[in-house]
Amino acid sequence: MSIRTIRIMLAGLFVLALTVCPGAPSEAQPKAEDDLSFSIYGGVMTNGDWIEAVSGQAGLEDSYLLAGAAGWTFYRPANRMWSLELEANVARHFGIQDHFELNAPVLNARWEAFPWDSALDTSLAFGIGPSFATTTPEYERIRKGDSDPVMLFWHIEAAFGLPGSPWSTFFRLHHRSTGYGMFADDGGSNILSLGLRYEF
Repeated sequence: MSIRTIRIMLAGLFVLALTVCPGAPSEAQPKAEDDLSFSIYGGVMTNGDWIEAVSGQAGLEDSYLLAGAAGWTFYRPANRMWSLELEANVARHFGIQDHFELNAPVLNARWEAFPWDSALDTSLAFGIGPSFATTTPEYERIRKGDSDPVMLFWHIEAAFGLPGSPWSTFFRLHHRSTGYGMFADDGGSNILSLGLRYEF
């Protein structure tokens, strides 16, 4: 499956999610400041570094991920332009890799203020924390020569939703790395994913 095909599929899923999400108001309203969230997302492994993955220059591998995440927004300043969150996510790998992965606690910093939010509520987030795999990830070992069950996890994310709706869809790069040698000598992976989130 080519990168172009994946992009078309992701764009279609994005439009579908915005269209069918329940609870979307007919008129734009300020979004409620919900503290808790639950997300589900799935993705496909890439064979490049994270820059190649997000720029579309990496190829895709026969290795996939399905993950669930719980989040808590514990701080938002009075200007409501950004927020801090804690997240825990559990992922199931299948295909080349066949194991579970736990990433927790993940500290997220989210920027929430964009000039078009009254039409399309948008946020950008970066999260970082430890990653624990139930076994040494096979694709990481194949690609890098070695890996380790305990690594550094981080993600970058762009989320979109209708104003006032508790539902949003997001694109996320799910990344494991050595942390410049702090966690392991070799290993790491980059997964492009698409997800759906409910805030309450």
